[in-house]
Amino acid sequence: MSARIAKSNPAMKLIVLFTASLSWAFQQQAEPPKYQYRDPVTADLLLCDQCPPGTAVKRHCTANMPTECQPCPERHFAENWHWGDTCQYCTSVCKERQLVKQQCNSTHDQLCECAPGFHLVVEFCITHSTCKPGHGVTSLGTPVSDTVCERCPAGHFSAGGSSTEPCQRHRNCSDSGLKTLRWGTSTTDSLCGTQDKAAAAECSPHHTLCHTDVTLCEEAIFQSLASLPLERLLDTLPGRRVDRKSMERLKKTCSPQQQVLQLLRLWREQNKDQDKLYGIIQGVNHCERKVSRCNVLKNVTLDDLLMVTDSLPGVKVRQEDIQAVVSTCLPRQYILQLLHLWKTANYNRDLAKGLSHSLRVLRSQGAPRYLLKGLKKISRIIGTVSTHKMYEKIFVTMLEDESCFKAHKPLNE
Repeated sequence: MSARIAKSNPAMKLIVLFTASLSWAFQQQAEPPKYQYRDPVTADLLLCDQCPPGTAVKRHCTANMPTECQPCPERHFAENWHWGDTCQYCTSVCKERQLVKQQCNSTHDQLCECAPGFHLVVEFCITHSTCKPGHGVTSLGTPVSDTVCERCPAGHFSAGGSSTEPCQRHRNCSDSGLKTLRWGTSTTDSLCGTQDKAAAAECSPHHTLCHTDVTLCEEAIFQSLASLPLERLLDTLPGRRVDRKSMERLKKTCSPQQQVLQLLRLWREQNKDQDKLYGIIQGVNHCERKVSRCNVLKNVTLDDLLMVTDSLPGVKVRQEDIQAVVSTCLPRQYILQLLHLWKTANYNRDLAKGLSHSLRVLRSQGAPRYLLKGLKKISRIIGTVSTHKMYEKIFVTMLEDESCFKAHKPLNE
């Protein structure tokens, strides 16, 4: 009857065949693996059942008796079917920078994995990588994989140095009813403030201002003083003092590395008309005049700027920022603005050394002669050693000998 049904119904025939094959597979799976064993009494070659995971052979099979198995003792395990009479000993401790993922049991050894903040490379746990400035985390590191970083998209930034933080969106100043004092870059957030004199505390003008001649000279000449104590410097500077209100605003808007630089900028601006301070300030003035007359770069193109960007060491200026420079600045300001953006992203690098590195790379790449000539001239102006040393000597002397200048007494008296 069932044969006739299967013959007349193809679907039923398939079900019968599937059931039969499933039953055969189950029987095969239920059959334990075998091993050969020669009976020491009869010398017969027997086919014995292996012992399952978690056990070991207690007594080999005979012609009349199957294999006898016994459980693994404590702190021992057998992960697979086998014919041994002992189990493996569990791993006692994990390696350096590893934690226990799973305790040992009769069928598994102790499992270890790298501790949080580390990932496995070959046999060692290595610290998760941190993203460089302008890049954010897109995938967190795991015990078996490293951090994945990607360049921040337009409208986002990352100061770098983190193995967990993604790129953050630039602050929208208008949402808070504030004015944008500095547009964000790939490495810095937008700087917001009110419409009053907060702009005076701006740490690094954005490319749309296109006024970088002063900034480059000040950054180069004042850089050696960036490690001086801010409060001590404020109390010791001669001439008109920078008011405390401006200083508090500086601390809110500027990074610690920029605060001394900005203090010296404000001090210089407030004392530029004092004759007795001209000997201190003239170095910056001289640098500014020479850089402002540097017209050899008036024919620079976007391709030239991109070439210079790739040649500079450290964090690269983003291509969209370079395009913004071309669209908002005069051609003679292109290189100066590019160097300012590079210095903003690489505040801890020396500008003169960065230019020297750039010139070596550009020469090896066969860059245009006018580009090399212009960069060499700027490098020579910015890298004037005597001006740097003069400032460093003057200010360090003031800090060591407070009787040199009395800040509370008007200098012109």
